[in-house]
Amino acid sequence: MRRLIRSCAVLVPLLCQAIPTGPAVARDWKDYGNARFGYSICYPADLMTAQPEADNGDGRVFTGRSGASLRVWGSYNAAEEDIDAIVAGVTGSGKVTYRSASKDWVAVSGRKGGEIFYAKILLQKDKAGAIETTKSFVLTYPAKEAATYDAIAARLAKCFSTASN
Repeated sequence: MRRLIRSCAVLVPLLCQAIPTGPAVARDWKDYGNARFGYSICYPADLMTAQPEADNGDGRVFTGRSGASLRVWGSYNAAEEDIDAIVAGVTGSGKVTYRSASKDWVAVSGRKGGEIFYAKILLQKDKAGAIETTKSFVLTYPAKEAATYDAIAARLAKCFSTASN
C-alpha cells in the first residue's frame, strides 16, 4: 500500500503537468526572416500556415483556421510620414485602445468589428531622426479566440526584431 501511495505521489504531479489547464497555445514556433528589409519574426506554425512571400520580397502572410491572420512586411517611408500616419496606415479603420512606444518602435492594439488586432512597428531612422524604413506586423484574430491569441501576440512582440537589434 505504501508503494502505491508513493507511486501516486510521483505520478499525480506529472499527470497534472500534462493536462492543459488554460487555452490552447502554440507549441511549434518557427522563424521567418526577411532578407530585403532585414527583420525576423517567429510564428506559431501549428496554428498558422505560411503563405508564399510577396513577389516584391517585402513580407509574408500567415493564416489560421480560426480566421486569424498575421501580416508582416517592411517598407520605405517614401512619403515621409510621421509615426501617427504610419500607425493609421497599419491599423486602418480599427479603434486603437492601447498604444506604447519608444524611440525605435510603436505597438498598438484594439478592435475592428468583431476582431482584435495587435500591431508592432519597428522604426529605422536616418541621422537627422527622420523615419527611413519601417518593419511592421499585424496580428488579427476573432475576439472569441482572445484566450489563445493574446498570448501569441505577446510572444510575437518579443521575437520581432531587425538585424541591428
